[in-house]
Amino acid sequence: MNANSSGFNLYDALLLIGLEGRTGELVVESGNNIGSLLFHEGKILLAFSPYTRAIGDLLVEKEVLTDAELLEVLKQQMTGPHTPVGALLLKTGKVTFQIIETMVQEQIRMAIRDFSGWNPLDFNFINKHVQPFDAIHLPVYEFIPADIVNSTLVFVAGLADVVNRAGKAHGADENPAIVRIPQSSPQS
Repeated sequence: MNANSSGFNLYDALLLIGLEGRTGELVVESGNNIGSLLFHEGKILLAFSPYTRAIGDLLVEKEVLTDAELLEVLKQQMTGPHTPVGALLLKTGKVTFQIIETMVQEQIRMAIRDFSGWNPLDFNFINKHVQPFDAIHLPVYEFIPADIVNSTLVFVAGLADVVNRAGKAHGADENPAIVRIPQSSPQS
């Protein structure tokens, strides 16, 4: 979907994915730039941008690891079953879970900052199985501008009111999970 011609922007896509609790990958493109965000149940797990530094590089830059220690972990990653660098680093004891979590979250924030500046912007959501490796994630609402949050809250409050009124009109005997909203008949 083209953000310019559709009227939807990156924040709209994030909001919908979060509200629906979707699992999959949002592929973001602009010219020759391609990035992606991985979601599990509406939460952002990982982000890949051509301009975002890898976690291992960030740890070396912050002098948490040496180049040699990072290379050793990368060799382990290449020879074994796919395991994120962060998980392998945790096994070495060189970093804590909190350090990895902070780095992954910062990587996600930097990628979304990158994507929000791309113009023109195309994005496509692909439903696919994405399983978290750990508890690290960011909620989409961290990235949604206040005006969009406010208009969404107004919409949801209105929808809740309609659902409550429809439930009361049908009585307690019916299944409250199924709400039929009356359709207005067309004027002749």
